[in-house]
Order: sequence, then structure tokens, then C-alpha cells
Amino acid sequence: MTKSITATEQGLEPHWKIRVVLPGALLHLASRTEPDVIVDDYVNKIEFVDGDWIADHAYGDTIGYLNWTQAIAVTWRYSP
Repeated sequence: MTKSITATEQGLEPHWKIRVVLPGALLHLASRTEPDVIVDDYVNKIEFVDGDWIADHAYGDTIGYLNWTQAIAVTWRYSP
């Protein structure tokens, strides 16, 4: 397994790398804080994901509008 490149090595501030899987799309987002996934347990669907989103293309995609209820999966990891 290869070593992942850290944010510092790329000249970026440490942040959380978030992947959001949607039907037909994979988004790469970044947040200054660990994301908080809010799930509707009754229907077992993601309602919303809260984070301190970074709107800088160097970090990943920027959220304009996202229908969180369509998300199939959300994963994240810290990049120091």
C-alpha cells in the first residue's frame, strides 16, 4: 500500500478529506472539522452532513448545492 500524501506536503493546511458517493458521482470535499453525519434512523438515510467546508479548489470540490438524501455513502480521513 502506498503512503498517502499529507496536506502539509502539498502546502495545504491540515484538514479532513471527505468523499461523498452519489448515484453516478463521487465528490471529494474538504472540511476544517471532522464531519457530522445526521441520519434519519426511521428510513436509514443520510439527512445532512455538517462540516466547516473549505471552498478552495486546491482542497477538492466546492459545495454549491447537494441533496444529501441522495448520498449512498460518506467517508472521511484526516490529512495532517
